[in-house]
Amino acid sequence: MKRFVSFIVSIVLLVTLGTMGFLLLNQPEVASYQETLRNYEWFYPTLLSLFIISVVMAFAILIFSLSPSYKRRGLYLKYNDGEIYMNKKSIEKNIQHTLAKYEDVRQPSIDVKLYQKKHASYIDIHVNMLMARTEQVQTLLETIRNDLKASTEHFSELPVREVSLNVLDQKALNQRVL
Repeated sequence: MKRFVSFIVSIVLLVTLGTMGFLLLNQPEVASYQETLRNYEWFYPTLLSLFIISVVMAFAILIFSLSPSYKRRGLYLKYNDGEIYMNKKSIEKNIQHTLAKYEDVRQPSIDVKLYQKKHASYIDIHVNMLMARTEQVQTLLETIRNDLKASTEHFSELPVREVSLNVLDQKALNQRVL
């Protein structure tokens, strides 16, 4: 909705400014077109109303841009007895503690995306990590995926839509671990 309103505002402002700029041009080639537009009886009231609308929109945009935004990044969960704010960092810390239980996971990089929907909010988790052992990696990854999903859903009381685990290869990264 915000994009649509911004698009309409920008189109109205562009048309108004373009028409006013066209009328201010002092070229003999376009003088006949300017006179033709000025002779229409609807032209001046329309131009005046577009100008007033653009000035009102400019003041509204200025006021809204200067007003502070108190909404923080995260999720606001509404319940019957109040509202709870769920921070992205707290969910990342919970995932970090869950991954700390596994000794084979090295250097996890966690990315959490929180989606605030009207009726159903949810979480997506993406983890990049190195693995120390090379045997039975698939079963370990499935165990980690299920554990991450269960612990995050228990902690945040929100459904986890997707858990993406990306195992990086140390040799392909060409980075030295100290």
